[in-house]
Amino acid sequence: MSSCFGLIVLGLLSLTALNSGASISTHIVGGIETDIVNYPYQVSVRLETYMLLHICGGSIYAPRVVLTAAHCIKGRFASYIRIVAGKNSIADLDEQGVKVTKLIYHSGYNKKTHVNDVGMIITTEPLAYSSLVQPIALAVDSPAPGTHAIVSGWGKRTEEDEALPAMLRAVEVEIMDTNTCGAQYLTKDYTITDEMLCAGVDEGGKDACQGDSGGPLTVDGILVGIVSWGVGCAREGFPGVYTSVRHHTAWIEEQSAPYL
Repeated sequence: MSSCFGLIVLGLLSLTALNSGASISTHIVGGIETDIVNYPYQVSVRLETYMLLHICGGSIYAPRVVLTAAHCIKGRFASYIRIVAGKNSIADLDEQGVKVTKLIYHSGYNKKTHVNDVGMIITTEPLAYSSLVQPIALAVDSPAPGTHAIVSGWGKRTEEDEALPAMLRAVEVEIMDTNTCGAQYLTKDYTITDEMLCAGVDEGGKDACQGDSGGPLTVDGILVGIVSWGVGCAREGFPGVYTSVRHHTAWIEEQSAPYL
């Protein structure tokens, strides 16, 4: 989901950052403030303007490879993207970040249907691993409905907020039944495909939101999903929709191989 691409249709909210005039405050919907030491694979994907503007989240896969959503990078230039790892705050305006040499997104990505919303960012130099900067393993199986998962990022507290969060936040959600989720989304004329995961809570109130796009959905420290899209943020009956990592493991391994 991506308001920085101007996509707000029928309540469909993309999950990237707001425009460069957005203010900084302190939220993922329904979550709590946390510390990057708990999520050392989490990075901030930033756009170089007059400052480094947070536009998306991402996950470290290898020293030079960051996984994110295709909609976060399609149409961007690598020379304007920076990766900031190991930081709790996106308000650190003096942060230079690590430069990027290449942006790769799935050739089958479709911005209208949101299928294949997966991409990777190749940095010019390796990220320096530490207790705050670590890679994450990819899921080999799809989590069962009811499985507890964690989504983290710097996304908005509610879909109405105009401010981006300053500090990293995280929230626990549940993997939802894909058929149930798909039936609900069909009422808005959107299709949930096999390569998507739904996660939230039945009553709403816990979700990713704008600013979280491309970030990680994890189960027991394993990357199972990439924040992709949804109808609004944390609405009852409309859980967040994530790109299923298991369905794209082969693509990730193939595309990243030259940079490992």
